[in-house]
Amino acid sequence: MVACQSPKEQAISVYAGPYTDNSLPEEIGLFKPLSFEDATLVAAAYSQVIEDSSPYYRWEVEGNVVQWFGEQDHQQLGGLALFRWMAFPWDHWVDTSFGFGNGLSWATKTPELEEAFHPDTGSTQLLWHIAIEFEFARPRRAGKPSWMDSWATFVRVHHRSGILGTFDGVDGGSNVLALGLRYRW
Repeated sequence: MVACQSPKEQAISVYAGPYTDNSLPEEIGLFKPLSFEDATLVAAAYSQVIEDSSPYYRWEVEGNVVQWFGEQDHQQLGGLALFRWMAFPWDHWVDTSFGFGNGLSWATKTPELEEAFHPDTGSTQLLWHIAIEFEFARPRRAGKPSWMDSWATFVRVHHRSGILGTFDGVDGGSNVLALGLRYRW
């Protein structure tokens, strides 16, 4: 795999957020009030653009390391491929992108809350990993580069899923609503 030669081809991110027992459609659609547990995810991620030939979208790969605090205290390692839509009509006010990624997440032990909220099928260490995020940054000004051009903030749903029993019969997973900070170079 050959990395693109974009000037902003790599990034380091940190993000954190609480565990929610809402399902993924409930979080995305906000169909019911969110309910949070006493468990917080803190993550660090490295990503790299692997294809950016279009001004409208690009492809990235990401690896992340997670530490849980509270009712869960395990670690997770994740990797995913992420599609990022780059063009929004308001980008001249707030540079916005939407990312959707899929990959794998491995936990150092079976997550307690995933088992507790899905007693019929439990959980397992290896599950499918989905990331859904909106990233917001200062619009780049032509001829006026700034140190702030490399920074962005983002809102992410960090999701682990058994994909309807595909992973060891697990019919559930976990969701985290996270806020993050990203530095690109």
